[in-house]
Amino acid sequence: MPTQFLAVDVEQALVAQLANALAGVDVSVLGEAELNDNDELILKTPCARPRYIESSYRSNELTQTTYDCEHIYDIWCADENLTSKAAQRGASKVVVGRVQAALAGATITLPDGSSEPVRLVGVGSFPEDELGMIYLVRVAIPGLAQFPGGSN
Repeated sequence: MPTQFLAVDVEQALVAQLANALAGVDVSVLGEAELNDNDELILKTPCARPRYIESSYRSNELTQTTYDCEHIYDIWCADENLTSKAAQRGASKVVVGRVQAALAGATITLPDGSSEPVRLVGVGSFPEDELGMIYLVRVAIPGLAQFPGGSN
């Protein structure tokens, strides 16, 4: 059955996969404007919150309605341990490990019943967090997107 393989459907399936694997961890989608009055990011810890980054499309067919597609997400991982800065980083790294274990080799089920693999791309830290207390697990979900085609 043809599917448009939309980012919103992949996101829903990714959240479901994380929720099933990470009991007690906030896996809700990270919104664009979750800041307090001081423009500080608001995270309820522990968390592993997906944020959509981009999609890429490649097509070799003449009609340009079928594409190899890949959706990219960062999973924002953090936990709280106020004992020390090192303990805080360590707690967040534990969440990273749990996310990696939950997604490496996983297959997510999309709302239409189709399934797609999850590929780990890398791990980095939040660019504006010089202490390394928020880590980003980047994942890619490849699939086939088929569109009905435009009208003339």
